[in-house]
Amino acid sequence: MKINELLTSLLKLILLSAVCFSLMSCKEQQAVVGQSAPDIAAFDLQGNKVSLSDWKGKTIILNFWSETCGICINELKSFEQFMQNYPNNNLHIIAMNIDGEKIDTQATVTKRKIQLPVVKDQLKISAERYQLIGTPTSFVIDPEGKILYKFEGLIPPKDLHLLFKG
Repeated sequence: MKINELLTSLLKLILLSAVCFSLMSCKEQQAVVGQSAPDIAAFDLQGNKVSLSDWKGKTIILNFWSETCGICINELKSFEQFMQNYPNNNLHIIAMNIDGEKIDTQATVTKRKIQLPVVKDQLKISAERYQLIGTPTSFVIDPEGKILYKFEGLIPPKDLHLLFKG
């Protein structure tokens, strides 16, 4: 009888250890200013998988937007204007649409004449990793992949000027 109790206790300890190990090794990625940016789980409008490492070595503005958010579209147009005004900057903008797979983002991009690289967060995994509350929300990521700033709502114009001037 004691052997069965000992084996049961040992088995419980092994199972508990396995659960603890798996929980520690599978931590969910979360965006925190001052820490490494979680990778994005997104596709471009041609269906190709994209990753933050595709733009390694550049400062990135990762902008989350929705097609029903008029202020988001205005901000994307502001980004385009800044890109034209500061063509020699080392800044790259990723316009991350969060409307899911049911919305035709390409139609919105065409209709609004958006010239920025647009990617889709079809399963909203990136929105979850970046703890998105609403749109627009932007993250500034340095060339080494560290999050420098988070802006909930529009990026203030003076901050945009500083970002684009370098």
